[in-house]
Amino acid sequence: MIIKNKIKGNGYYNEFTLSTEEPLSKKTWFSSIFLSLALISLSSVPATKTYASGVNMEGLGIRAMSMGSAFIGLADDASAVFWNPAGLSQLKGAGYTFGVYSMTADVDAKNGVSNNSLPGGDYDPNKGDLFPGFYPSEPTNFDDDEELWLGAATMPSFLIFKNFGRYTLAGGAFGVGGAYSSYNDKIFDPANDAEIEADVFAVLGLMSINGSIGYQVTQKLSVGFGVDMLINVWRGDVKKDYISASDSDWNYNYDAKIRKWGYGFQGNIGVLYKFNEQWSVGAIYRTGSDIKLEGDTKIRLKGGSNIDPFKTNEKSDGHTDFEYGASWGVGVAYKPTKKLTFTYDYRENDWSDFNWPGSNATFDEPGKFLQNVDGDPGWNRAHGYSVGTEYLLNNKITLRAGYTNESSGVPSEFENPATITLGDIQIANVGMGIQYDTWKVDVLVGTMWGGTGYGVDHRCYDFGISFMRML
Repeated sequence: MIIKNKIKGNGYYNEFTLSTEEPLSKKTWFSSIFLSLALISLSSVPATKTYASGVNMEGLGIRAMSMGSAFIGLADDASAVFWNPAGLSQLKGAGYTFGVYSMTADVDAKNGVSNNSLPGGDYDPNKGDLFPGFYPSEPTNFDDDEELWLGAATMPSFLIFKNFGRYTLAGGAFGVGGAYSSYNDKIFDPANDAEIEADVFAVLGLMSINGSIGYQVTQKLSVGFGVDMLINVWRGDVKKDYISASDSDWNYNYDAKIRKWGYGFQGNIGVLYKFNEQWSVGAIYRTGSDIKLEGDTKIRLKGGSNIDPFKTNEKSDGHTDFEYGASWGVGVAYKPTKKLTFTYDYRENDWSDFNWPGSNATFDEPGKFLQNVDGDPGWNRAHGYSVGTEYLLNNKITLRAGYTNESSGVPSEFENPATITLGDIQIANVGMGIQYDTWKVDVLVGTMWGGTGYGVDHRCYDFGISFMRML
């Protein structure tokens, strides 16, 4: 017979078919539900969004981030390729910058990773569930509700620029965003005298190779244009072991692996207007990009006789559509004196059409577990503002500070220590610049904190350093 089931997720249905020559047993019915959702569960891996609006990081440039990422209306160094390419027209001569930014995440949740049961349970991969409980006696949550990820978001950068009168060309390679997760915990099922161990490791990296040009139209007005080739790499590993001390028929081992990558292109358009030596305003629009992540997925489930209806060993090439949303921002810079600068930015990110790797997948060889899915994870628009200041202490040392307040475009129901999506966040950074001959060193330290209505709180610790040399 052909069994059709429709599983309602977060605003959409996933339809699948299961063929069998035998009448449906309780185990087979249970299996049919799980097989429909197993891939989505695996695809829920990416974690720890290091910027509230989706997968974006704080930005580019240690100096700019030290000023709270309020740089659109100033944009007077090489990081303008990201903040506002029109600002490149202010640069003179030629030079290059290289550096690294790193963030350590400390996550505290009211519950550990979910282990909701099927059927008849609360398992819902569209709400961040990674692991389904095969047996009704399994606990609904793992115990570990605190995680510390050292250097979870670490991104290098390299920029170079050269001025040609009214034109300035610039470009480089740098991190745009990403995600990271590492989780391991054990719980017990007393009904079957079993130990259950969960293990997750996932990395989602989004890098840009950029080329930009800034042009000074008049003494007051500049425009700029840039192109990002966005390279996206995704690795996910999910493993769950159920080991019974009294009866091996209950044992099972679930192992899933994803290896995918892809690229797309994004356009950046900027404008900068300088009213006078004290005031300037700027604006930036980024088009976003559709990125097709291609690669293979493997899922294997083996174990004792009680897990027989679920057993499989599958592998297939396929792709996931990663929709990177458009964004825009405006900023103003004010210099009351030659030594002091204040900046303010307002930004919006449109994640309403965002497809993250957990919301869709297409396989060349669909199987019991590798089901094609196409859904809407329910992300939305997000906005935020930043304020910053810079003070030239003397001809060698510059002091900086900044603050960001960012709302979230990510639904809160994804939250747990392994699939953490951050709610509304706040960021406070301080930094220093040291000038020595043709070299300049910029250093940043800071913290990010926030929480959600679902009881997941986080604090991140940031560090960054960059070196710039004028040629």
